[in-house]
Amino acid sequence: MAIPILTPILAVSDETDPRIHSATVRERMGDVAMVIGCGDLPSGYLEFLADALNRPVYYVLGNHADELRRGCCRTQAAKPMGATDLGGRVVRDPQTGLILAGFPGSPRYGEHEPAQYVEREIWWMMARMAPRLLWNRLRHGRALDVLVTHAPPRHVNDREDPAHRGYQALRPFLRWFQPAVQLHGHVHLYDRSLPTEQRFGATRVVNVFPYKVLDLEPFPAATPTVGAPPVATGISRRTASAPASTEAP
Repeated sequence: MAIPILTPILAVSDETDPRIHSATVRERMGDVAMVIGCGDLPSGYLEFLADALNRPVYYVLGNHADELRRGCCRTQAAKPMGATDLGGRVVRDPQTGLILAGFPGSPRYGEHEPAQYVEREIWWMMARMAPRLLWNRLRHGRALDVLVTHAPPRHVNDREDPAHRGYQALRPFLRWFQPAVQLHGHVHLYDRSLPTEQRFGATRVVNVFPYKVLDLEPFPAATPTVGAPPVATGISRRTASAPASTEAP
């Protein structure tokens, strides 16, 4: 199935935004095809969006796993009901045909944090996902359309302090599988003059904090062949802030 032209998605991360957690969200954003959560959000927020918009919700966990804990269940994470966890998985959305995959958490900077990972753990997730990604390239002509993470790649939209560094392992992942877009949070940008996007090779890396509405557009479809590069998917934004388009090394 070809990717539909102009597939709008709502991406959210890190903070509950009153403009989204609103009784009028369906009137203003009822055209979105799906909701994507990039981590550090309460379960109830994603459940609200699933109900209010009546759309599929895909998400990854952030590095603050306590955001998912409810008052009666402080020892267990309560994942959002009716939503699909993309952490370490590859999923094809049946309605839009978009291929999504995700990595949870952030690089480890504290002790005994269940949602923080060392690089070898991310490499292990990548190894488990690779067969499905390679099959997608053969079957659909592209390995992946949208990568969903909490943390960005190292040296792309990240920071130098230990708590906000990105994953080094995501850099080869983007080179190998070339998703059109990576959506992430983790780095809180309150200054609207700061850039929210960078390009890394074929992939546009977008910090969605606290939310963005984006339109995904297909490039002309290619006939899948063995060893063929994936078909990229374009992305345009319907939010006000201006992107940066610097080429990452």
